[in-house]
Amino acid sequence: MIIDFHTHSGVDFDGSTLNEIKEKMKSNGIRKAVIFPSTQGSYQKLMEKNLENIEKAGDFFVPFLRLDPKNIKTAELNNLQRKFYGFKLHPRGENFDPLDKDLEGIFRIIEKSRKPVIIHSRKENNKNTDPDRIIEIAKIYPHINFVFAHFANDSDTFFSKLKELKNAYVDTSIVSSTFIIKRRVDEVGSDRILFGSDYPFSDQEIELLKIKKADISETERENILYKNAERLIFRD
Repeated sequence: MIIDFHTHSGVDFDGSTLNEIKEKMKSNGIRKAVIFPSTQGSYQKLMEKNLENIEKAGDFFVPFLRLDPKNIKTAELNNLQRKFYGFKLHPRGENFDPLDKDLEGIFRIIEKSRKPVIIHSRKENNKNTDPDRIIEIAKIYPHINFVFAHFANDSDTFFSKLKELKNAYVDTSIVSSTFIIKRRVDEVGSDRILFGSDYPFSDQEIELLKIKKADISETERENILYKNAERLIFRD
């Protein structure tokens, strides 16, 4: 069983339908995939792509609501969130500061939903995506499970803070290797790490090989490949 916790739809250079994406994933042994839109250029188009993902998800895709917290109204979010399994935040793509106190109302709705949030985190000379800074959001909202994408840039500062937080996780997409995965499993445990491919920005087979060839136990591998995702998404 493999669950990909980080896949995109609506990417300009890809053009694959959801059915075509599913077939590519299944050829690599993936049985379910969290999916959310790529940047769409406008709030309206972003929301249209979110709803399209819901309509075409079938029993393979697990749609997350990608939202722009500056534009979405609390009433709209409260209504929409019932249709999705979680949320995607991209502070660079939607140009917002996740630590902005004005967004508290949005995060309180997310908190009440008890659904996970995957958040873009990379060292990009951008304070809004800097994992060392934005991990503070997990302290501000301790009842929301946050998955910091792209292995939180494999930041030592981030991982030292992650050990103190029960609601902070990372996905393996892009910024990982067999060595990095082994080192962080030894440091923080396999229950804090989830497999993500960042399709189509990376190749799923390559991203999977990093985990399959890492020097970790089979139990640790299973946690990363699907058990942690199951616990976050399908919690009671």
